[in-house]
Amino acid sequence: MHRLNGILAIAMFAMPYAAGAQGRPPADSQRAAPRGVRVLQMLQGYQMASSPELASAINALLQDDGAHMRMAPKRALVAGDSTRANEIVKTARAALSKYTDVKVAERDGYVKFLPWLEDQAIYHYNNIGNAMAVMMGFDATRPVSLLYKKDDRGELKLVGAMYNAPPNATPADLDARLPTSIAHWHEHVDFCAASPDSIRAGVVKADAATAAKWLKITTREECATVGGRFVPRIFGWMAHVYLFAGDDPKTIWGGDDHGSMDVHMHHPGGKN
Repeated sequence: MHRLNGILAIAMFAMPYAAGAQGRPPADSQRAAPRGVRVLQMLQGYQMASSPELASAINALLQDDGAHMRMAPKRALVAGDSTRANEIVKTARAALSKYTDVKVAERDGYVKFLPWLEDQAIYHYNNIGNAMAVMMGFDATRPVSLLYKKDDRGELKLVGAMYNAPPNATPADLDARLPTSIAHWHEHVDFCAASPDSIRAGVVKADAATAAKWLKITTREECATVGGRFVPRIFGWMAHVYLFAGDDPKTIWGGDDHGSMDVHMHHPGGKN
């Protein structure tokens, strides 16, 4: 039971607390990066029992119109954007196609995120080394995550990659990595974290159903009411690129009311 409490403590407050510190533009971004990476490492190493409520709450984080999602501003398409986007796709496909076999991805250091949560809309296989490299610049061949979906037979199919940028990245910084006229950058925002003392004292239960309830809190006021700590954002900027989902740019990059993945696409009504 003590181990389960520790797992849920990380899931319910350790990650948001560490990421919350990144939400403020750091004086030295090189020092700020490892904190979130260390939390990711802890989460990768833990196991816990899931529940339908928790699976639903976590999958909701992937929806563009979800309460915890904020989309980056988009700019108008200019000359050269499409060419640059196509080159990124070409380069990434050449380097990442070998990961069609998930065992090859695992061999190269990609680890399934939340392995105990079977019912995931998109399965992220994260690479800690690539996460560290995000602070140094952009490399299309080194995504932080490989993205998989289960096919009709329940087998994992490679559909894309997730690229990241530091939490204090400006719109110009994001555009320098992936053109913001085409890519859809997003961040996860407005979380409430339980305090360590409340879990240790038994005031907040350490179970999956309770974690799901905390994920449904989306305002500072509601968070204060339950005695939690409001976390404006978790981690940094992210963009899903569905390199292997098809050749139509709207499928690869997402578009209004278009996209075969149905997550992390740009839809009217999403936060901007």
